[in-house]
Amino acid sequence: MRYLIAILMLGLAVSAVMLPAPEPPEPDALPGTEPSPVAICPIFEGGDRRTLVSVLSSVNGQGRLSSFAAGAETGAVEFRTGSTGAVTIPAADADAVGTAGGLVEMPSETTAAGVVIAGPGSRAAEACADIPTGQAFISGGSTISDSFFEIQLINPYAGEATVDLTVTSDAGIESNDRFNAVIVPPLSVISMDLTQLIPGRESISVNVETTRGSILAFGRQTTDDEIAVWRAVAPAQDWWLPVPPGDPTKRMVIATPDAVGVEYQVDLYGPDGFVEAHASGTIDGRGVVLVPLAAVTTGAAGVRVIATGPVVASLWMDSPAGMAATTGSPVDAPVWLMPGASGPPGGSSSLVILNSGIEPVTVSVRSLADQTLVRTLEVAAEGVLVSDLVAADGYRIEASGPVVAMWTSSVDGGGTAALGIPLQDG
Repeated sequence: MRYLIAILMLGLAVSAVMLPAPEPPEPDALPGTEPSPVAICPIFEGGDRRTLVSVLSSVNGQGRLSSFAAGAETGAVEFRTGSTGAVTIPAADADAVGTAGGLVEMPSETTAAGVVIAGPGSRAAEACADIPTGQAFISGGSTISDSFFEIQLINPYAGEATVDLTVTSDAGIESNDRFNAVIVPPLSVISMDLTQLIPGRESISVNVETTRGSILAFGRQTTDDEIAVWRAVAPAQDWWLPVPPGDPTKRMVIATPDAVGVEYQVDLYGPDGFVEAHASGTIDGRGVVLVPLAAVTTGAAGVRVIATGPVVASLWMDSPAGMAATTGSPVDAPVWLMPGASGPPGGSSSLVILNSGIEPVTVSVRSLADQTLVRTLEVAAEGVLVSDLVAADGYRIEASGPVVAMWTSSVDGGGTAALGIPLQDG
């Protein structure tokens, strides 16, 4: 373990010296003005499926939600976060149709946005993205049997973007001209249908390299009409994941975009306390490792992944209550915003909090709604707490020490899992 951490710290130090901080472009602003903080959301409007955009803020302020597709803004609606600091806006109010992008112009820096996508027997949730990175990575998709998997490339900016995709599956590196120099026009969403391009693959990872402009990427998995939506993120060497209770098929997917092998270690926070190096090994170059979690415990748990190279860790769950997926967090934090977190009518919803520290923490759980509910809970050192959620536009979590928070829900056979958005400075 000491050897692994030493390698990790050396790698982080070298990266910090050699890699300059990116300067992401901003959506168009008037000359001489400061652009508003923004979030970019995936929108799916069609048939019986609807998208709700949840915005949480530390202020009662005004914002704007616009939808865009095929090179143009299709509509927009203004909103206020109100006295609760939270509001939920149907994407249809911004005239969104079909597969589109949503641009949320938010009232303050300490604001977060997320989406809940729902239909009959179908439900998904995910935080919206903010700052694009030159490299983003996503894993866990499948095109076997009746599974449908696609990558959404969203360009909310005024300039054209070009990306190269490196697609890896259980068949190896996939070769297809459609993956090279993919052009994403301004104010557009390009859907890469991997079910059509590489059918019959059990496990797929996609590395997205932006060579011009900027894009944000999301994955969408559909199986038996149930959907999961999750973000492509920048790879890192440290990941945290709370794991909700229950006995569905729960698995963690650890994948690397690197061409060389990466050593990894999984620490477990479970009912038996902290277990260092619950699992460890080497991920082959551009490979994937599956860590089964339901076999460890049906109770709530947490995991930390430490690696000697860039990886992404995500959680996947399959059960009669629905399919759900979410990417882990590379950081823990004392404050978390959870847009969209709510107890759905006729269903159930839970908050899962992992205490990553060696001391107990006190956690304030605040529902953001017309009737605000505040609960104070204690989480044991290196422990995991589960608490039911009530109807709200979202939740704000404040803890006396660093924690990691996610929420889950299920209703009518549709399930969700979504990690919150950390605020290091509150």
